[in-house]
Amino acid sequence: MEKVNIFALGGQDENGKNCYVLDYDDSLYIVNAGVKIPINMSNGVDTLIPDFSFLEKNKNKIQGVFITDIKNETFSALPWLIMKVPNITIYTSFLNKQIINERLSKYNIKSQSYKVQSITKREKIGNLYVQPFSLPGTAPGNLGFDFITPNGDYVFMMNYSEGDLGIFGKAWFIHLPKLFNKRKINALITDAGKSKQPTRSIDRYFIPKSINKVFQQTNKNNKIIVGAYSEDMVNLHQILELATKYNRPVIPYGKAYSDLLFLTKQIQEKLNPEFKYPVIQDHKSISKYDNAVVLVTGSVERLYQRFLRISQNEDLHLKISRNDSVIMMAPPVNGLESLAAITLDEIAKKTRNITEILESELFICRPTRLDIYNLTKVLKPSVLIPVQGLYRYLVDAISYIEQDKELSKTVKSIILQNGKIAHFANGKLLSQNGKIKEVGDTIIDGFGVGDISTEVLAEREVLGRDGVVIINSLYSPKTKQIVGQLHINYIGVIDQNEQEQINKLIKDSLINIIDSNEFNTMREMNEKVRKTIRKKIFKLTDKDPMVAFTLTMV
Repeated sequence: MEKVNIFALGGQDENGKNCYVLDYDDSLYIVNAGVKIPINMSNGVDTLIPDFSFLEKNKNKIQGVFITDIKNETFSALPWLIMKVPNITIYTSFLNKQIINERLSKYNIKSQSYKVQSITKREKIGNLYVQPFSLPGTAPGNLGFDFITPNGDYVFMMNYSEGDLGIFGKAWFIHLPKLFNKRKINALITDAGKSKQPTRSIDRYFIPKSINKVFQQTNKNNKIIVGAYSEDMVNLHQILELATKYNRPVIPYGKAYSDLLFLTKQIQEKLNPEFKYPVIQDHKSISKYDNAVVLVTGSVERLYQRFLRISQNEDLHLKISRNDSVIMMAPPVNGLESLAAITLDEIAKKTRNITEILESELFICRPTRLDIYNLTKVLKPSVLIPVQGLYRYLVDAISYIEQDKELSKTVKSIILQNGKIAHFANGKLLSQNGKIKEVGDTIIDGFGVGDISTEVLAEREVLGRDGVVIINSLYSPKTKQIVGQLHINYIGVIDQNEQEQINKLIKDSLINIIDSNEFNTMREMNEKVRKTIRKKIFKLTDKDPMVAFTLTMV
């Protein structure tokens, strides 16, 4: 009997730390090994990675690690995986191979401990065949992987769109069955972390008009400073096109993006030599070019800190002048809204010419619910497993597909929490009751693998997802009234300019609950307040924070 198990060591009901395992007849195939950045890096916590204990115990069964793309939440835990499980082979695209080798070279890991290999065609690895296929992504070289067994295929697809993104890849779902030789798809494991978007992701592949306007209106003797995440190459590429159009030199200011740009430029010159890049200058020469487009890039957790340093005149090379224009096309993740607001305020003290691009305006190269539905309709997998996102978005992807009653008859959709096992026998799903015990977070501090209490971990988990609202006041049991001022604190929930509206919502809700209900215990009241406020904040902001409500007796 052919046995296949699929489970996640990370990435389910969380943003980041993506790591999935396919167990084929006791041989392990690992798909991705990413990190998750904690929102608050106090207590020495720099990075969270999956718990690799299971892989360490079963290292002799590992056939390879398959990396789909070069986002931090996809591949940045590789150094620690190699430290735990040496002598592994990493399979990925040619461009990804260069980035992975460069990243691993920063760690004191012997080159004999790993091998990074480009995979361009179907290969037999262990006891099954693995077929890579190209997908459009935020950088060239994005791959999907098809694990081929005698009883059917298991397909993994992460961080992709459908359509033509030029140098960043092109793919149409309707052509995929030919790629798979119309073999039966036992399971489709697909990214669903951005399923809430109502349209196809490719429909938003354009530069917002406000960015064009900045290029049109900024004086030719003043800089245009663009803030973006290093891995967001597909949107930055459109900035390069605008720089060429308006005859402005470009200065990349961030090593990770500079390295990616160098490699991408080489690929572009081979595939499309007619494409005109702007003149690219070194970041040390920023002061020599008053009309430059300066691309300030950084990782998700570092970018705003870097801009804050620039706005406070603490940067060696870049100064913001009064007539410069600043474009911030890096929507802050949950928990960084306050830092982002403070940073933009500091920039405003230097220049009034600030354009902030919201997430709803920016192209994100990840499938939406409509993309996932169209893909499922074409591939017709026996089982659909949405991955790589918060639980409610995984549910959203399934709910959208289940609206098609005919499709639901042939496709069974399931959600796996981290560690839960989908068990297949001869290509058919038998159960999802099994569980891997070694699942959780491993802490990485500035010196390596660290340790920290579970209480802090729990706090980081909440902050990293949707934040916390803390409400407290004084309460008189004699009068049964709140007698003190209501104190409301937000951690990683909303922007400062929205707090007044949410404050009013909380106060009105609290008054209504107290006036219209009777409670036998304070615990009942506390529970009612927390649930009500949580629901109302979710309806208003699409965030589901933890609500801590405390009344101090006087």
